[in-house]
Amino acid sequence: MTKQDIHQQFIRQLENELDAITSAAKSSFSTATSEAHHAEGKYDTFSLETSYLARGQARRVEELRQALERLQQLPLRGLAGADPVQLSALVRLQGANGEKRVLFFGSAGGGERIQVNGEDIVIVTSQSPLGRAVLGKTAGEQFTISLAGSIQVFTIMSVA
Repeated sequence: MTKQDIHQQFIRQLENELDAITSAAKSSFSTATSEAHHAEGKYDTFSLETSYLARGQARRVEELRQALERLQQLPLRGLAGADPVQLSALVRLQGANGEKRVLFFGSAGGGERIQVNGEDIVIVTSQSPLGRAVLGKTAGEQFTISLAGSIQVFTIMSVA
């Protein structure tokens, strides 16, 4: 699968998430503003709770919309093995313990994950610790990072 295919698969995934959360937000808003759900007493907080939920979901809709827009506008660069990790890079890492990771360096959507040919590919951004650690590095370089409370060493196997 090419980098363009991976990029498009991430875009489709964000579109699907955006559709699902938009639908949920509309439903929550409808429930929160429904006459049938107004407080019947001082201890009836259902309407208040659903309004909080609707507000949180509306924020998530906006976050996803912005992430999707930024990912759609991301120019894909044709990178060679000697190029440093930068936006749109597909980076293969290997940990000192043999663990392998594949990262797509994006402008938004950090943490999104897809599976391609049995391999997990995760979006990282420059805002994440892992993204900051790999940014600007080239194939063959090693780096150390604290992940989940433990120090880990990775080697950059390739940049494409």
